[in-house]
Formats: sequence, structure tokens, C-alpha cells
Amino acid sequence: MANTSGIFTGASRYATDFSGWIDRAVNIASLHLMQLQSQRSALGSRQSALSSLESKVASFQSALATLAGSLGQSSYSVSNSDGTAVKVTTGGGIREGAYQIEVTDLGSYAGALSKAPGGGGLTQVTDPATQNISADTTFRLYLDGSESPIVITPSEANLNSLVEAINAQAPEVQATIVNVGGRAGADYRLSIQHRKLGPHAISLTDSSGTALADAVAQGSYAKYRVQGGGEVESESRSAALAPGLNVELLKTSSNGAATITVTRSATGVSNALSAVAAAYNGVMDELNAHRGKAGGALSGDLTLTAVQDAMRRIASYAAGNGGIDSLTALGVEFSDSGVMSFHSATFEAAAKGNFEGLASFLGDQTTGGFLKLAADLLNGLEDSSAGVIKSGISSLNGQISEQDRLISAEQERIEQYRASLQERMYAADALIASLEQQVVYFSNMFEAMRIAQKNL
Repeated sequence: MANTSGIFTGASRYATDFSGWIDRAVNIASLHLMQLQSQRSALGSRQSALSSLESKVASFQSALATLAGSLGQSSYSVSNSDGTAVKVTTGGGIREGAYQIEVTDLGSYAGALSKAPGGGGLTQVTDPATQNISADTTFRLYLDGSESPIVITPSEANLNSLVEAINAQAPEVQATIVNVGGRAGADYRLSIQHRKLGPHAISLTDSSGTALADAVAQGSYAKYRVQGGGEVESESRSAALAPGLNVELLKTSSNGAATITVTRSATGVSNALSAVAAAYNGVMDELNAHRGKAGGALSGDLTLTAVQDAMRRIASYAAGNGGIDSLTALGVEFSDSGVMSFHSATFEAAAKGNFEGLASFLGDQTTGGFLKLAADLLNGLEDSSAGVIKSGISSLNGQISEQDRLISAEQERIEQYRASLQERMYAADALIASLEQQVVYFSNMFEAMRIAQKNL
């Protein structure tokens, strides 16, 4: 019987020789497998190296995105001389400047409350889930004196459903339920408040035209002055003071107009450029690791050339319009060995009082300038479908999968070859062992006959 352990154990005195012959034959047959495994190792090294390079390029890409962001809204800072009167928020389109706003009236909301129960057929509601202010099933809501009512049809005959129906069908108002009963017991009323400030009329009737609510607040507009000008009326306590500069009115100004000052700082850009330099050097270090006589796993790979070309074009970008026209003008310098460094003092001198020139040179990642060039070049490397690096990694992954398949198939072939050899060697060994036993048997028999003949 064959031994399936892979180790040959015969019974004849030639078993050791048979085992050696099997091992030598299998070793010779494994030469191709060893070649495949060596190729797989090289592919793995290239994959690891390319992934490392991709990581460095992605970090550089991220640093440039941070640089782009540093030119936006985050570069502005706002001071407010009276934070108790107005709250300031900023958005896109903001500009440097000084703005004054004086709140003269916060305004109020117009409101109505359902009439007291008793007269007019109104019911006292002690449970809003089962009772309503009127037995009617259709109501009419009039706003701002309009002769065309909003027809309100609750799904159920209770106050809760009436409130839900008003809120669903009349977005201009907010309906709620309030309890005005106090010690006398529960007395739930319908409260309707206009969502905008100002003297808005609110009227509610049943289907017959019977008034169901009284006005309890007339409402008034919020009022404020901008830059000392005339009073501005508003239906909201939020106002767009300037493009990208919004204020929320909190209370009337008690100390005169609040001064809101918007300034722009290049500190964020300076920090971002320093990070860009570090990320750039990370990419270049990775490229240099695969150059020279002792080149790394990517030595000779065209991906290195593509990345090197992109980095060279980014580093040498020039606008050609004077003033801030190159990275060098912003304090970015290169050593003889190609290491990028950033000098904040040079940057501060160039950017001082010239943020517009700085922003013009850097541009953004979609419309133009240094950042657009860099973004396009790096997208050519990093794009998930067509990027040079991403495509290279994808190709290597496919090659590695195919190599693993070939190795697995070759290993199976070798194991089958070993098993076949062992089976044949076991057969030969068994035959030899049988012959050896016969030799012993006949030798013993002849020896016994010789001794017996001698003793006659």
C-alpha cells in the first residue's frame, strides 16, 4: 500500500535509495514552481511598494486640499462689539469690512386663541384627544385679511387632530394646544401663531362662519439700522447684513450700534503650505527609494516616471503675472537634492496686505491657478478608474491573483507526480523485498540441506 504522507518508507534494503530518487525527481519537477514563487514574491514587493507610493501621493493630495480650504471661509475672522444684541454667522461670499447694526425693535408674532367655552357653541375641552372646541368637522382659516380661506378638515373630531390639520395645511402659522384652566380645572384652547413677525391678521371660523378665535397679539416687525441709515423692517429676526454675513437679532441695542469687523488672515495658508512641503518630500523620498544601482521593487517602472513628472510640474508652476507668481515667491525653496522647504517669514512678507494676490496665484481646485494644475495632475495619478497609480495597483492585483492560481495548480501537479512516483517505487520495493525474502528462504533451505547431507 502507498504511503500518502509524502515520506517514502519501503521494506527492501533499497528503500533509502528509492526515497532519494523520489526527492530528486520531485525537486527537479519543482524548479518551475520555484520560479513561479519567485515571480509571486517580486509581484508582492511591487504591490507593496506601489501601495506605499500611492499612500504618499494621497497624503500630498490631501495636503493640497487643505491648502485650498485655507483660502475659503476659514481664512476670515469676525469680531462683534455687542454679542448680546446680535449673533453673527458667516457663509460663502463674505468679504473684509466693518459693519454696523443697531437693533431698535425685536418685533413680535401675531397670535389668536380660541374663544372661551359657552357662548357661540364652543365646547370646553378637558381632554384634547377626545374633544374639540366645536362640533363642526370643517373649519376655515383666514390670514392677513384674505377673503379666500384655507379649508381645514381634521381627520378626527378632536382638538389634537385640528392642530395637526392646521399645521399640515397652513405652513404660514404654528398651531398648538394650551391649558388656561388653572385651579378651575382643565380648559384646553387652540393657539395659533404666525410664523413671521409683523401685524398679520389670523381668523378661524366653523363652516357656518361663526368666529372661533380672538386675536391676542397684533404682532410687529423687527426693526434695525445698518451703517447708521434708516430703519429697516423685517419679518424675521435673522438678517443678511452683507453677502456671506448673517446676523440674528437677540435684543434691542442698549449701547448703540454693534460693530462687526471682518478680517482675513493668511495664517491658515502658511500652516497649509508647510504641510504641503512635508507631504511633497514624502513623495520624493518614496521615489528616490527606487532609483540608483540599488533600486527598489519599482525600479524601471513607468509609474515612477509619471509621478516624477507630475511632481516636477507642480513644483515649477509659475503664473507669469508678476507679484506672487511662483511658489518661490511664497517662501517655498528647493535644496540641491530636491528637498522642499517652506520659509514662513518670506511668506508673511509676500502675503501681507496682498491676500487677493495670494488667492489669485493659488486659485482653487476647479477653476484655475496652482491648485487647479496640482489637482488635475494628481487626479491623473489617483483617479480610481484611470489614474496611473490606481491602474497599476489594479493590474498588479490581477497579476498576483493569476500567479497564485498558477502556483496552486503547479503544487497540485507536483503532489500528484510525487504520489505517482511513490506508488511505482512502492511496487518496485515490494517486489524486491519479496525476492529478498525468497533468497533468504532458499539460502536457509540449501544451508539446512548441506548440513543434513554432511551428517549422513
